[in-house]
Amino acid sequence: MKNKYYYPFFLAFLALILPLSVARAQDENPLKLSLSRDFGYSSGTGRIQGAFSMRAKGPENLARVVFLIDGNSIGEATSPPFRIQFNTDSYPLGVHTLSATGYTTDGQELPSNQFTLQFVEASEGWQTVGKIVLPILGVLVLVTLISFLISQVFMRGKRSSLAPGAPRSYGILGGTICPKCRRPFGMHIWGLNMVVGKLDRCPYCGKWSLVHYVSLQALREAEAAELKMVEESLPAPETSESEKQHKDLENSRYIDG
Repeated sequence: MKNKYYYPFFLAFLALILPLSVARAQDENPLKLSLSRDFGYSSGTGRIQGAFSMRAKGPENLARVVFLIDGNSIGEATSPPFRIQFNTDSYPLGVHTLSATGYTTDGQELPSNQFTLQFVEASEGWQTVGKIVLPILGVLVLVTLISFLISQVFMRGKRSSLAPGAPRSYGILGGTICPKCRRPFGMHIWGLNMVVGKLDRCPYCGKWSLVHYVSLQALREAEAAELKMVEESLPAPETSESEKQHKDLENSRYIDG
């Protein structure tokens, strides 16, 4: 009697387990299709434009992969990595289905997963980028301009009195060398970042110049050079009267007569 009641439950259990086992067996060697952007626009919600690559990964005996858009072949790859590139501009705008079919050395045909994407115009990508980038650039320009105006107000006419050759710290932005007075100084956070350099004010001569980052070794050499330049510009020490007489007496020893 007990077996009579357990038998239907056993059949129901098998009905649940067997499909899962079959599905798991089918997933052991699937053809996995992936999509990557090479150059262009992707909204993250299925809207793309530009150059993209489809890649397929399958079992070790995978010999050939045919790549498809809307069921039509766009090319095939016969060796790893199984990859093909396409450009959305070569296809009509709208929704398209991307897929692939793999063929193994033992004759199996493996369908891949699919991607349903919408090909859009290039202008949509540029508009989206502009909405993100332009506000950021505007904030950066505004912050830089405010910093520049503050430096003009509070630093105008002020100069550093640091002695030539004295060791100094160049801060987190690094140092540079003033092209006007040749003295090294730490670049300021309020300097204007230009495409070809940074417009910054020398704290020693007070002049603005377009400068570039300089290595610490070059900065130390510049410190030594500015000290040497000052030393060479100093007048020679005056000779005392007794030293002059002693020098004349020494010179007179070599006079004939």
